Amino acid sequence: MKVLIDMPPHNFYLEKLRTIPEIEITLVEAAEVERELPKDLIKDCDILFSTFLPFNHEEMDSLKWIQISSAGYRQLLGKRLPERGIIASNALGVFDVPIAEWNISMMINLARDMKQMIYNQNHAIWDRSPKFQNEIRGKTVGIWGYGGIGRETARLANALGMQVHVMTRNGLSERSRTYTVAGTGDVTAALPDRVFSISSRQEFLSGLDFLVLALPHTKETEGMIGEAELRCLKGAFVLNPARGALIQEGALLSALSEGWI
Repeated sequence: MKVLIDMPPHNFYLEKLRTIPEIEITLVEAAEVERELPKDLIKDCDILFSTFLPFNHEEMDSLKWIQISSAGYRQLLGKRLPERGIIASNALGVFDVPIAEWNISMMINLARDMKQMIYNQNHAIWDRSPKFQNEIRGKTVGIWGYGGIGRETARLANALGMQVHVMTRNGLSERSRTYTVAGTGDVTAALPDRVFSISSRQEFLSGLDFLVLALPHTKETEGMIGEAELRCLKGAFVLNPARGALIQEGALLSALSEGWI
């Protein structure tokens, strides 16, 4: 079985793969872009590990499985994989921890104006302004969407003494059939202090210090945050580790220039 890896390899796991009998591994220099690969390299590949399919993926006559490195999989749509009998897997759950940690770090960054603090440090400015001591403990974070990233963000926020509000379309449920790093997340959905439905979005948004968007980019979610939603936030910080298209750009520019958020 031939495995083609078009990703920067993790040497420890690469060596473990190489110990499996009857597996032949080929590495290509990772580019993280959609591109054409030599036909002789891909024509008899059984498994592909990459972010994007090559332009000439139709020439991969032996391809049975593609494992992509991202949770999002829009780059695979329209490639006729089901018709060709090709299984595709995404990396759902793999990025829950780093993105949740980014959410927490950005909340602290914004609350304490870390950008200014670092500027002061670099320029030998001694400023004891109280804003540099602001805490996120006791603040309210609203998580719109409660998948893996939302649940790990909730776990970390809860540990830091924040109030966790969650809004979902279908309520909360256990998440035991999706990959989760051991010891992380909220499998039983027990952490939120309050849960809101979509019909209560105004109440949800108006009571926040931070809004975290943790939804996929779909036809239903594209542009879901517009002027009405941004005005409800009343000066809250918005974190969007999901996709930019969830927020209407014109409304966002107005919100920033006019100070709604």
